[in-house]
Order: sequence, then C-alpha cells, then structure tokens
Amino acid sequence: MLDCKEAYELICKAIDREDKFNELETIFGQNKTDIKNNNEKTKKVKQEDDYIEAKRFAANFYKAPIVNYKGYVNGRTQEIKNRYSEVISSTLLSTSLLKTWKELNPVRANHFDTDHTHSEKVELEKLQGTNRKEEILAKLLFYQREVAGLGYIFDYQTPLKATKNDSYGKIDLLGYNTDDKCYSVIELKYRPSGSEETLLRCVLEAYTYYKLLDIKQINSAVGHDGIQQLKKLPGYEHTNKAELVVLFDEKSCTKDDGGAETNLMLRIDPNKPNNPRYPSKTVVSQQFKECKELIDSSKRKGLQTLCEEILAQEPHLKQIRFVVLRVDTDSKSSYPTNIKGWSRKLDRLYQAETLLTIPSKG
Repeated sequence: MLDCKEAYELICKAIDREDKFNELETIFGQNKTDIKNNNEKTKKVKQEDDYIEAKRFAANFYKAPIVNYKGYVNGRTQEIKNRYSEVISSTLLSTSLLKTWKELNPVRANHFDTDHTHSEKVELEKLQGTNRKEEILAKLLFYQREVAGLGYIFDYQTPLKATKNDSYGKIDLLGYNTDDKCYSVIELKYRPSGSEETLLRCVLEAYTYYKLLDIKQINSAVGHDGIQQLKKLPGYEHTNKAELVVLFDEKSCTKDDGGAETNLMLRIDPNKPNNPRYPSKTVVSQQFKECKELIDSSKRKGLQTLCEEILAQEPHLKQIRFVVLRVDTDSKSSYPTNIKGWSRKLDRLYQAETLLTIPSKG
C-alpha cells in the first residue's frame, strides 16, 4: 500500500505536474485524531502505519487543487481521455488508490449535537448579510424541508470532525429520498457568479463525507428537531442505504437573460440585501456543463467508471445522482413562516431535477 506522499506524487506524475509536489503538506496535514492514533500504533506492525497513511490520502485528496484542473494535460493531444479529470479518475482506478477510501471510518461521537431546527426564528436581512451564499442556500433548503425532485432535508452543515483541529469538513445537506427510501448525502455547489468546481471534486468530496458519516446515529439521535420531524414523515423508515447527490445551479443570469425569474438567489450584496443584484454576464456552472457531457458517457468515461467503482466497493450505496436546483416558480406552497422578512419578490422556493443517476449494479 502506498503512503500518502507516494500516492499524491503518483497522481501528479500521471498529469505531468511534478511541480505540485510541494503542496503535499498544505493539502494533507494530519488530523490530531490521526496523529494520536498513529502514535498509538507505532509500536505495532508497519501495516497499521500504512492504514493511517491511506486514510490521510483518502480523507483529503478532494481538496487538492489538481482535482479542480480543467482542460488537457500539457503536451498531450486534446482528446477527451487527456483531460485532467479523466486522467486523475483513471489513475485512481488503475493504481487501486480508490480502495484507500475503504479505510475511512466515522470519528465523531455525535453528528447531531447541533441546534439545527426547521422552525428556528430567522431574520432574512441578517441571514443574507454575508458573502457565504452557498451556506445560506443550504439553510434555505433546510427551512423549506421538502424539495420536489430532491427529497426531505433534515439537516445542514452536519459536522464530521472529532476535534476542533481536525481537517474534516461538514456535509452541506442531509436528506431522505422518499422515492428510493434512502438517505441522501448532498454536496451543494453554488456561487452567484457560477461555481467552477469540477464534478470530480464534487464526487470525491461527497464520497469522503459519506465514509465519515455514521448513518446509525440518525436512528439513535435524540433532541435533534430535523430528525424528529423526519421520523414523523409518512412512509419513513430507517435504513442503512444511502445515495450521493451532487446538487448544483444551472446558470446565473443577467437581468436581461431572465435572472429575476431563474437565479437561485437575488439578495447577493450583503450590504444591500433588500436590493436584487445580477451578474454582469450570464455564466453556466461548471457542474452543469460537465454533467451534460457525463450523460454522453463517451465524453466522461473515466469519471463514469470512477462512479461505478465507488458504488461497487460500497454495498450500502444505492446510486450517485447529479441534480440541478431550480426556482419553483409554480409553487403554491406558503413560504417558511419562521423567516422574518421573506418576500415572494426577492426570495425563492426551490425544486430539483435529476439529470443523471448512476445506479449500483450490486
């Protein structure tokens, strides 16, 4: 088994970017939890030290800047197979590095010791007074609860780290797919100017978070309002099955291109949240562009195969879904009454459309 340094350098060599070796420690700095475990295991066999290194690589690789590279590997013909994301996907498979994700395990004793409540009182002007629009959108979806085409949202920003200094992030949204009867680990990508993150980054991030989530805690959680409301949902029953969902915007439009009707958010300026704001030009998100290519598997064969292999090595993963989030312009639903200042002119209800589902063959 390769250690973290060897695994990362192997990927860099595959895309002819040896100049990125020096980013290793920035990307893969060890968690205190892992350091403690590593110190405890130094008296044991080398195989267990390798386990720590494999986990270190798998838990952090999605953060590597090279995962977001677009275009073609320098010096190679501009063929689909030579795109950065395709070469990285293929290398993860051909070298068996994808198997290192199987070494990841949850480390947090309680994912649901937060005060996340669907009915918590919120002042919209205060909520929108920040540039962290992706987090705001996640909260708005949580407050809406049921999102047609996506499922029932019962938590947001679900913590994964065991200690404050761990590098593990938070799951953007947790949902329940009422059609397929499984939990949804949702990776949300949104920027008012158009998100630039690659689908490779999105899939690896969602998969990493899935491995760090103890799904059994959903059933045993007490005092978490979102989960208590979930348990009252007609037809709900706890399961060990889950899906990965990459959720993204299609495009961010100028006002002339219909942004007033289609943009996911209009309160963009944190200093003037009551005034709608639009981008200077219409921008299609990177995820939407790549998903349209992924639907034609000949254009993203490496990524398609990577998704299939993730499902093959995870018996409790049912599928990976690629979903576009849209404004629900036809909704007759009432707005969330806990949000003070919510306006049908400036604010949104949401719906979703699944563009592609890659199912498990197991």
